[in-house]
Amino acid sequence: AKDLISESVAIFEELQEEEKVAEAYVDLAICYWREGAFDEARVTLREVLSRLADLDSEQKARALHNSAMVEMHSGRLNDAFQFLMAAEPLFEKSQNHAAKGRFHIQLALVLRKLSALEQREDYTDRALIEYAAASYHLEQAGYTRYRARVENNLGYLLFAAGRFSEAHERLNRAHLLFTSLKDNGSAAQVDDTRARVLLAQKRNSEAEKISRLAVRTLDKGDEQSVLAEALTTHGVALARLGGYEESRLTLERAMDTASQAGDNEGAGVAALTIIEELNQRLNVEEISNLYERADQLLAKTQNFETLARLRSCARRTLEAGRARGRESAPPSFIYADERTAEFLREAHRISAMQATVLITGETGTGKELLARMIHEWSGRAGRFVAINCEALTETLFESLLFGHGKGDFTANAKDNVSLVRQAAGGTLFLDEIAALSPANQGKLLRLIEYGEANAVGAERVDVRIIAATNNNLKEQVAQKQFREDLLYRINGFSLEIPPLRQRPEDIPALTAHFAKEIAGQHNKRVSFTPEAIEAMRRLPLRGNVRELRSLVEQTVLTSAEGTKITREAVEVLTARQTSKAALGNAWAGCSFEEEVLCYEASLIKLALENAGGSVTRAARLLGVTHQRLCSMLQGRHLKLLPAKKPTQKRRRSIIRK
Repeated sequence: AKDLISESVAIFEELQEEEKVAEAYVDLAICYWREGAFDEARVTLREVLSRLADLDSEQKARALHNSAMVEMHSGRLNDAFQFLMAAEPLFEKSQNHAAKGRFHIQLALVLRKLSALEQREDYTDRALIEYAAASYHLEQAGYTRYRARVENNLGYLLFAAGRFSEAHERLNRAHLLFTSLKDNGSAAQVDDTRARVLLAQKRNSEAEKISRLAVRTLDKGDEQSVLAEALTTHGVALARLGGYEESRLTLERAMDTASQAGDNEGAGVAALTIIEELNQRLNVEEISNLYERADQLLAKTQNFETLARLRSCARRTLEAGRARGRESAPPSFIYADERTAEFLREAHRISAMQATVLITGETGTGKELLARMIHEWSGRAGRFVAINCEALTETLFESLLFGHGKGDFTANAKDNVSLVRQAAGGTLFLDEIAALSPANQGKLLRLIEYGEANAVGAERVDVRIIAATNNNLKEQVAQKQFREDLLYRINGFSLEIPPLRQRPEDIPALTAHFAKEIAGQHNKRVSFTPEAIEAMRRLPLRGNVRELRSLVEQTVLTSAEGTKITREAVEVLTARQTSKAALGNAWAGCSFEEEVLCYEASLIKLALENAGGSVTRAARLLGVTHQRLCSMLQGRHLKLLPAKKPTQKRRRSIIRK
């Protein structure tokens, strides 16, 4: 192409056609630019501009436009901006809508990059205006495909600016345009962007559905880099819905797909996403390996957002390494109460047996921690794999538990390894098992009875099942909400973790442990006096160990450096009914009227529960008249009306005396 264009330059110079010479030089510069020979492109374009210095022609506008492209791609954004500003008045005079559309696109791109580099919001606003202008001119020129791309870029920029409603409007327009062109691949790319907007809005289920469709469509094409982006988005959606294993498999596939396509940045971003979304599910070695791979893949990136994410993941990797040094090998209960020691001895005794285990207990008592300890004590060589039954839909649960083949569920190009197979030789922990649908209860029963690793049978696997719930499964069986045969199978051994209020000796030990651990993590000197730790046992702590840890963490984070939490602060917090404060300032936000009302409501609620919803009996328990209790329920305690048993009308006798 360069040889032919050079010939054209010589011929046009002989004919003394300056405009044609300039046009040929611009084409030659484009060839150099596409080769990455930016210096040669600059020299050629300077030649054009020197020849057209005294003219305000379309070729001069084109030369300035292409000079801006060269400077932008070589990282000289301010030079690119200056060239575009010089070209702007020339394009304004032009009647060529297609050329004007391309100019506005280029200006928008430069403004976006400058906005990211210099943190200038006004540049982002100007870029939005330029994209809108580009869309108008491309529509006038009849360039539907280019206009659709601009609408997609507009939607993405509005999404980045947090203007989600406008982003959806532009993206829907782009989707319609691509659909009218029967360009399913580009429409799927728009769906990927739409899914990202939905994720930012925390509409995770909608995002998972749209991104799954995008993956399915792009799987049929040959644009592997674009497929990798869609897989990354889908992996994020799955993680935020609690499908951690499915998410990891999807993100790993995104990384492999991008690598095979030679897209190092896409592969690196997928690796970063695994660290960001699944950090709590990875061990130190996995986090470190992923970060090292991402660092290598992103060595040449100039994307400011990606570099910021890389730095953030570097900090996470270092923190994970520090945390490892603080860890004391296997997980363990912190306790001082004999009741805790008793159920731990029982758990240790049954750990060596292969039977199923059912762990019951209130929320926050440590059911998953106990399951992990049983796995560690058992000496089983396989992994401990946990799944939260309550967080998953019926279809997603089956897919995660038993896996799926090519073309199923997410249209993956390869079979996905089920959690059952991952836990082979190890332990599968099913948290909140009471939330399973009747259909999935049946499939789980087959797994326990026959060791079948697929929902349809065939393959068998050795896996130990530990289940947990905070519900009364016997009551659910009586109400036909849980299968009786499944209850018998999972209840090989039963362990109940008492609530923290029934093992008060553990509270001081846990408080001291959490205070030391959290203060160390945040490098803060916040401590509890021995009297304060002792007083902690009088807190209600309805959320058990989880609530206690949260309270201690909130106290450490909100207290000033060097604060000592006293017994008086704990007593104030114990007395308060509407407490929203931490122990560092136990009186914060206190209202006497609200505290009294809250205490009154808790007594009335308790009385109604004990009286089976009968207002008359509840009034007797409280020592007040029926009329007064009704007045309180109809007045300042309207929220308690659902606890009241509906009044039944008395049937009058048909015999009147």
